[in-house]
Amino acid sequence: MSFTPDIPATVLGANEYNAGYNVETDIRGIRSVLGDEEILFEIPDSEKPIWITGGYRANDLWWFVLATANGNWYAMNQAGVIDVTPGGNPFPGYGDDTNITGDWNGTTLFVNDNINPPMYLTAAASEFVQYENDPLGPGYIWNYNPAWSALTAGFLRLFNTPNVGSILIAGNLSATDAVSSIVENYPTTVRWSQAFGLNEGPTTWAPTTLNVANELEVPVRGPVVDGFPCNGNFFVCSYWDTVIFSPLNYQGGNTPVLGIRPFNQGRGLLNANCWANADNTVYGLDARDIWVFDGREFKSLGNQRVKNYFYSNLNPAYTDRVFVVNNTKKNQVEIYYPSLESEDGWCDQMISYRYTLDCWNPPRQVYHASSATEAPVYELFPDSTLDFNPASRTIVYTSGVDDSTTNRIIQKDRGYQFLPGEPISSEFRRDDLHLSDKYSEQLMVHRILPEINNLNQFGLVTVSTGNITVSLGGSDSVGQEVTFQTAVDMQVDTADPWTQINQNVYRINSIKLNNTSSTDTWICPAMSWQFTRIQDSR
Repeated sequence: MSFTPDIPATVLGANEYNAGYNVETDIRGIRSVLGDEEILFEIPDSEKPIWITGGYRANDLWWFVLATANGNWYAMNQAGVIDVTPGGNPFPGYGDDTNITGDWNGTTLFVNDNINPPMYLTAAASEFVQYENDPLGPGYIWNYNPAWSALTAGFLRLFNTPNVGSILIAGNLSATDAVSSIVENYPTTVRWSQAFGLNEGPTTWAPTTLNVANELEVPVRGPVVDGFPCNGNFFVCSYWDTVIFSPLNYQGGNTPVLGIRPFNQGRGLLNANCWANADNTVYGLDARDIWVFDGREFKSLGNQRVKNYFYSNLNPAYTDRVFVVNNTKKNQVEIYYPSLESEDGWCDQMISYRYTLDCWNPPRQVYHASSATEAPVYELFPDSTLDFNPASRTIVYTSGVDDSTTNRIIQKDRGYQFLPGEPISSEFRRDDLHLSDKYSEQLMVHRILPEINNLNQFGLVTVSTGNITVSLGGSDSVGQEVTFQTAVDMQVDTADPWTQINQNVYRINSIKLNNTSSTDTWICPAMSWQFTRIQDSR
């Protein structure tokens, strides 16, 4: 079933519903979500994590790498936490809204923070290394213009081209004049590095006749905010538009390696990190809609489904904190956002689109999320050791609050509680149900028989220990306010799998399934109704 709040409930399809929270579509029905748990080690209490990524480094060990609002960088795995900030000194200028992008090239991580030159962390390195801002410096050259004393970029991404190999692409440049110290922004300028191989990085960004590096303006409205690869091409987006970087037949020397042209006017990205790759497609959102892109065409995903609901509940003061992640275990794209109830501006809700079933899920509660990445599950092994399970995947996120609850990173969809130790409250609701084929006919409902099972954290049916609360409502027209009867609790493990309803006569019915638990989750594949036709108004 698909969560579809944008249209009147009276015209919903048989596999749609209009309201709910902390529930999701499973292949055979609606189920409540699992909880969150903290994993691995604490970082200092005063630190607020604002960005996280994960990947395999030396010796095939999984590592998380995260940045904090204090300007420190940490790497973490099951062995401990290390400070990987260059030189061990925090970066000045970091804060809650620092814009960070990054990509892995094999075991090497590249990141960009919009404040400093890009930097990289190799497989066995103990700290990041920054690219050189001095055109004559001893390191790998980022700023090759002697007229500039410093250069920063708004985003940085990896593009594995089919013609010359891997390159880094950066855009939305800001340069500091070496004489006047005036900072000038080049919002539509995009540059790319020389080519490099797997687990490596570019040694320079300076264009020469011996490499493929280049820098140019792109035809978009507004600053470029991010870019993504898709089916052999690279696409750079502003708030409004998208341009395509198409690999050309490279012959060497002064031959260009990428052809650039406008691709779409009207489709872009809301901000950096508002997209996610899923197989051969990309999912993202801009100020217009939530979309899916196959390399040839942008298609709407939210229109007449969740678009109006999502944008009306998005906190307009913190739109720059929205981010998107692909949860490949669940085959769904997850959009994390601060709702109107988010007092500190961090993401408190997540809606998801399950692309294998073409359905939306209603908001799921998250704990002040600031960034997320996909990772193997960190769990207890049969020998009682904790380690990453390579035959599993989940989403791990960071929380932007600096309290004792979230000094560690958070593993999603584990256990039966939300942070900080709260039971999970879930609800499914469907309004404007026409049980009769005649709108004029009134009905009396006697019993609701929900087919309920309890599930364990692997999604398998387990011993039934919980209950479900059923609430039935009714009205005499789709425009009339629903009147709900007294809610009835039903045990899942029961010989009488129904709820007795003392309902008056109505034309239209509504149903709610509720549960609050810290010990189990539930799934409802089907529901039966017992009712009597009472009268037909003339």
